[in-house]
Amino acid sequence: MYHQTTIGLFHQQLPKYINKPLFLTKKEGKYQPVTWKEAAEEVQLFTLGLLALDTNPGDRIGLMMTTQYFWPLWDLAIIAARAINVPIYPTNKGPQVAHIINDSGSKILIVGSSELAEEVINHQQLMPDLKHLILPDPIPTSLKEKAENIKLWSFADLRQLGKELWQQQPGLYDRTWPQVKPTDICSIIYTSGTTGNPKGVILTHINFLSNAWGCYQVVPSPDTHVSLSFLPLSHVLERTLGWYYMLYAGVTIAYAESINDVPKNLEEVRPHLMCSVPRLYEKIHHRIMENVATSSFLKKRIFHWAIKAGKKRANLLAAKQPVPLWLRWQDTLADRLVFRKIRERFGGRLDFCVSGGAPLGRDLAEFFYAVGIRVIEGYGLTETSPVLTCNRRENYRFGSVGLAIPEVQLKIAPDGEILAKGPNLTLGYYNNPEATAELFTEDGWLKTGDIGIIDNDGFLFITDRKKDLIITAGGKNVAPQPIEQLLTADRFIAQAVVYGDKQPFMTAMIVPDFTDLEHYAREKGVNFTTRQELITLPKIQKLLAKRVAKALKHLPRYEQVKRITIRAQEFTMDAGEVTPTLKIRRRIIYKKYEQDFLAMYQDQGPYVEVIYKHDEEEDIPISPGTPLSR
Repeated sequence: MYHQTTIGLFHQQLPKYINKPLFLTKKEGKYQPVTWKEAAEEVQLFTLGLLALDTNPGDRIGLMMTTQYFWPLWDLAIIAARAINVPIYPTNKGPQVAHIINDSGSKILIVGSSELAEEVINHQQLMPDLKHLILPDPIPTSLKEKAENIKLWSFADLRQLGKELWQQQPGLYDRTWPQVKPTDICSIIYTSGTTGNPKGVILTHINFLSNAWGCYQVVPSPDTHVSLSFLPLSHVLERTLGWYYMLYAGVTIAYAESINDVPKNLEEVRPHLMCSVPRLYEKIHHRIMENVATSSFLKKRIFHWAIKAGKKRANLLAAKQPVPLWLRWQDTLADRLVFRKIRERFGGRLDFCVSGGAPLGRDLAEFFYAVGIRVIEGYGLTETSPVLTCNRRENYRFGSVGLAIPEVQLKIAPDGEILAKGPNLTLGYYNNPEATAELFTEDGWLKTGDIGIIDNDGFLFITDRKKDLIITAGGKNVAPQPIEQLLTADRFIAQAVVYGDKQPFMTAMIVPDFTDLEHYAREKGVNFTTRQELITLPKIQKLLAKRVAKALKHLPRYEQVKRITIRAQEFTMDAGEVTPTLKIRRRIIYKKYEQDFLAMYQDQGPYVEVIYKHDEEEDIPISPGTPLSR
């Protein structure tokens, strides 16, 4: 069960898997194993090293590094020292880091590179109470010279401190980690959120492990499997499912070299499972459709026939209806001709993928199920550790985020908001009693802030964020997220933000997928030198307006986007415009680009009109799409 601690779970599994690889990490051009035994030795020395720095029970320790095997090692060491892990995104800038360090009261910060250490040292005046900064070997001399009241330690230094303390107090480690209790705070996670106000979410060991255990019960994995990890471990999704779930399952975790190396690492590692966000699946789908668009007429016909057959089969299985013999034959042939080649891009061994952090389009889910890749969508929040619901391997419903996991209860409030109860719910926000009080109802249900419905079989369908609902000048309620999903499902559109509160019609700011757009422009003989120039060309503006109309033509008129503004620059994390899981931070974008949105409601402006009609004037390849389920 889950009534234990994360460090306790590690030690419980250790004898069983002592010589088995826990991690695979790229060294000298090839993946090398790190066994459970080697990990345990590192954790013990790092723990004792932290104790040598006078770490006390309940101390907060910052952990700021990219997704790599040192992250879980330090996570276990922090917990074993009876401290609290405060993860910080490595993309955060100095002032953001300072806010988390100061609000949490962390006196120790562990970073994954000298570059991150330099960012901290450059802003050390903003963190007056930070005493120790731990970083990989070797420590650059320039950092030592710039550090004032912060003591710098290398990983090797901590190992040495640990060895010395072990010699002075043999058995200290084995006496310390068992004192950690399941009800202790395991982590304080500062959510970037979509509102721009980071809050420290308090999560206990029971919170995390009840969630990992619940997911393992409904979607188990054998311990012979290998996963590929690349999402930020600072985010609760990868931490629970990409780390603690794997501890329960005994799965070996391979770490991608970087997010850009994921396609290459997929073929090298050949994982059985992985966790990602919808944007990755969208990009993979777009690349596949781009290849199809440039293939021969016969190959296009075969591809679309295969996808159609695969989707029919997937929908019949989802509805628990028998698959006719003729369709099984078609699907077998389609697998040989098309699907097997697509699966090979993922390594050829995928049992399932997890999609979370943002909504996954129904058409995208159907596409991957059609080709034989289960993309299991779930739903949750940082405040729920994070999973509340997920689809199952053989029990799924397209367009839904699945059924509640074990011991989680859900209900829909009168205003449509999803409410939750369970052992995975946060204790509240650190140093923020007002926000904590607002998070729960009087009878203890957590308010998710999302609007949804639960069907007769218990499947949850998310319609939108409660605070994101747009009320038009005509009084119509419009949920922007489903519209944005339809737009970004198009291979020419990378990002979209819909706008229209108190306005007579809907508008959108879109960022093209420039890989596909530039390829299209060259094919059509369109000359350009920069992306900014490209999006101002009438032929390109006409193309994008047509794509918007094609994607949204099935919607009610009041939900259809009538004008668009095209951007040459992506919305980025660095600019604070998207979250680490690439969700749009709507309020920030609305405020930052308010004049650009309002300009689309003027008689004249730098916008493009979207005209809705069924007759297309130009033969443009359209990626398959389905109308929005209402």
